[in-house]
Amino acid sequence: MANEKQTSTVPQPAPGPLFIVSMWRGGSSLLYALLNKHPQVALMFEADLLLLRPVFLKPAGVCDWSERWEFWNQSFSRHGLETTAFWNTQPEFRRVFETVHKEYARRQGAAIWGDKSPNYHDQLVQMAKDFPCARFIIVWRDPVETIGATVRAAASGSRYFRKRGMPWRSLLGYRTFTRQCGQIISAGAAVHQLHYEDLINDTAAVMRKVCNFLDIPYDRSLTTLAGADRSAVYAGRHHNLLRDNAIVAGPRVDVIEPSLRRRVSGYVALWRQIEAGIDDSIALGIPSFAEMQLDQFRYRLFRALDALIRLGFCFLPIPLLRFYRKTKRLGPEGKAADDSVDLSPLSDTEL
Repeated sequence: MANEKQTSTVPQPAPGPLFIVSMWRGGSSLLYALLNKHPQVALMFEADLLLLRPVFLKPAGVCDWSERWEFWNQSFSRHGLETTAFWNTQPEFRRVFETVHKEYARRQGAAIWGDKSPNYHDQLVQMAKDFPCARFIIVWRDPVETIGATVRAAASGSRYFRKRGMPWRSLLGYRTFTRQCGQIISAGAAVHQLHYEDLINDTAAVMRKVCNFLDIPYDRSLTTLAGADRSAVYAGRHHNLLRDNAIVAGPRVDVIEPSLRRRVSGYVALWRQIEAGIDDSIALGIPSFAEMQLDQFRYRLFRALDALIRLGFCFLPIPLLRFYRKTKRLGPEGKAADDSVDLSPLSDTEL
């Protein structure tokens, strides 16, 4: 069970959730670990209930949302909660989301509740509609660096980051992320933006601004990972840096293939032109119209596959899903695969 924060009184929960969102490997886990040290904050780690929203389409009498949520990504057990504590909750998405996240914060003696997840990067508009009082902290990181981090995570044994098309999900998803961030800001949502590079190089200044945004007192302990509760973080070697107490600010090993790096750099240059109002389609490295159309097709195909798999986790018989997951965690001779320590959910990998 997660370590509960010591408090003499139970504060009133904040009027809406707080979401920390980045691209995959974009720095949101580091911010989560630091901010969750604050006595007034208790966010869940990649609970991702929004991604299982179709499960609430089932009639109330057969809506097994809690069992499927736990099976999918162990949200209850990772956060020291019991599914039985929520059996009387009305099976409606927003009510369930608020009830579970608020209860986790209540047990920690915190007022600010919510979730941290990169899987919300293309769900910002929907989240803002579902929770009008929500606050968002957006963590930006250079697309080249995020893709490099996903490649390193795949090399470390993460089945999630080894899935086919992950670099394209990350690259083109970044553009979706920026668009949706602009949309919710235009709609009046409370949004605070920061850069991962600033977070690791000037942690104190960034955390002061975060505390100001949340209207909570700043604490110097928020500048170090020492004492941070990481019990809800998935196992896997790609989270090793997060489990250390030191914040690593040095350069990472360059593992991106030259062809992929050129494509990423070309898209970044294109997006900067668009933001600056420049039309220079023949600039060196900018992808052609045909290349962009093909890349968009692949991206949409991969994301459609992700959505289809999540539907499977919402509606297919759990014994069948359990058998499938077991076979995926075994090697060719029935032995545990080398990356079997990675407990991140298989819901967005392959079915």
